[in-house]
Amino acid sequence: MNLSSKDVMVFFDPSSPEYYDDRLFQDDPLLNRDNCLSPYHELRDSLLEKGIQVHTADRLLGGQLTAQCNAYCSLGILANYKQLAERADVIMGSFYVMEPPVTGPQLYHELSGLTERFSKVYVHNIEGVGYERYSSQQSNLRKFFWPQVENGVIESLWNNKDRGFLTMVSANKAPPPYLQVRRGQNPIGLRIFLNKNPGLKDSELYSERIRALVALHSLGTVDLYGYGWDISLYQILRNLPYSQSFPYMYWRNRKALRAIYKGAVESKYETLSRYRFAFCFENMAMPGYITEKIFDCFFVGAIPIYLGAPDIVKYIPKGCFVDMRDFDDYARLHAYLLDLSDRDISSFRETAREYLSSEQYRPFTKEKFVEQFEADLMETLKANGVSLPGLGVSKNSTKERSEVE
Repeated sequence: MNLSSKDVMVFFDPSSPEYYDDRLFQDDPLLNRDNCLSPYHELRDSLLEKGIQVHTADRLLGGQLTAQCNAYCSLGILANYKQLAERADVIMGSFYVMEPPVTGPQLYHELSGLTERFSKVYVHNIEGVGYERYSSQQSNLRKFFWPQVENGVIESLWNNKDRGFLTMVSANKAPPPYLQVRRGQNPIGLRIFLNKNPGLKDSELYSERIRALVALHSLGTVDLYGYGWDISLYQILRNLPYSQSFPYMYWRNRKALRAIYKGAVESKYETLSRYRFAFCFENMAMPGYITEKIFDCFFVGAIPIYLGAPDIVKYIPKGCFVDMRDFDDYARLHAYLLDLSDRDISSFRETAREYLSSEQYRPFTKEKFVEQFEADLMETLKANGVSLPGLGVSKNSTKERSEVE
């Protein structure tokens, strides 16, 4: 059927309820720190130019806003998709699995259901590497590139000359336990079931962050920033029924961690720009799992010490960062960093700057995210018998999409 743009709405289920009431698309100074929501603002603006309204999914769930055709997409939220899939006025668009298995095991347990209902499911690698135990269904899986907020360096911060030696900017979190009690109907009719997290023991990097911090603390050369590093035993125990995990690594090393802790930050960019080097460890070592962490360093001229995706050089040239895998221990890393000349440091920074303006970086840009989303939306509407004149993609997008998939 032929519809006009006013007959179609797009609804996003954001990663947290704090972004509901369309706050995902608003320039709130607290929620949009360091311009982190700009990919979604860019998407909203692009679709509005084509006459298509974009809102958060609570507006659809509550019935405040609906159109003849409502395209539903989720940024990793599982709570609402099954009920919406049953509605005749809802078309299931794309689902984005942004978390890795060690932090979001339930996402991977439900991959089969997600691939059945959504037109496309975006994951960090489509080969199933790192989540083999969860699903063999791959018919509509697509490679996810985490959309970045900047298209180049932030000159005012990148040019900062007054820099300390080494930092880590990271919240103090712990992954879910190997066995987690969750609510829901299990096969024998009880309202709770055990959720397994089989990849936890051999691939999580939360513990490695603490090992790195403790090792560099003994050398007196690291500053720690972020939320939760001054948490008390009372706060840990109060949160235990929800987290179901006691942070043993943190508690065992809390004295050393608190000695280097400098507090929370209002701007990660500004903090990183005050250091030459920054630890940049992902939550999990999994192929293709590359988040904003390494790019945040590039934008402000800090050299990342990276540990995470084993295939990182497939996406980012090695000359942009220090690869933690090149060192047997943190003492050797420390000696290497101290031995780097000003010329060496300048080479890392300039290589990263050049990368941000290269075609290799383009899959991570917010512009590519918008372009891909609009192409997916057009295909999904067409597959559901809906024709929407005016919604299209650039002549090169089909070629580019085949290259990255």
